[in-house]
Amino acid sequence: MKKLVLVLAIVFAGMMTANAQVWIGGGLGAQVEKNHMAFNVAPEIGYAINDQWQLALGVDYRFNQYKAEALGATVTNTTNLLFLQPYVRYVGGTIGHKFSLFVDLCGDIALLDAGNAYAVTLQPGIAWQATDQFTAAFRFAKIGYDHGIYGTDGFLMQGALVAPEIRIYYNF
Repeated sequence: MKKLVLVLAIVFAGMMTANAQVWIGGGLGAQVEKNHMAFNVAPEIGYAINDQWQLALGVDYRFNQYKAEALGATVTNTTNLLFLQPYVRYVGGTIGHKFSLFVDLCGDIALLDAGNAYAVTLQPGIAWQATDQFTAAFRFAKIGYDHGIYGTDGFLMQGALVAPEIRIYYNF
C-alpha cells in the first residue's frame, strides 16, 4: 500500500511541474438526524490531460455515529473511515459553453477500520464551469463492484438524483 501511495504521489508531482491544467477541490457532507450523525471531508487534486481525459486522486474521511436506546441505556456506535480514491474522468460531450457530461472510473480503497474493503465503480455526472477558475461537478450514480465500502459484496447500483454528490474545484 505504501508503494502505491508513493507512486501516485510521484506521478502527481510530475504532472504538477508540467505546464498543464491542474485543479484542486473536493466535497463536504453532513447529515444530522435524531439518532444518527455523519459527516465527510473529501479533498482532491487532479490533472487535465486534454479536453476529454482527466486523472485525479482524492482522500475521503467519513465519520458516522449511531445512537440507540437498549434496556434503558444509550448505546453508541461510532466509525471512522478513510479511503484513497483515484479516478479517471472521461468527458463525453458538452452542452453549450458551461456544461459537460462525464463518467468517472473510480477506485475506492479502504485505509482504516474497513479492513480490506474496496470498490471499482463507474460514476456518471455533469459538470458546470461557473467561471474560468471554478467548476462544480455532480455525480448522480454508482455502478460497479463493491467489496464492503457501500454495504454490499458484489454488484453495486446506486442512484442519487435527488441529492447528487457535489464537488467544487479550483482550476489553476
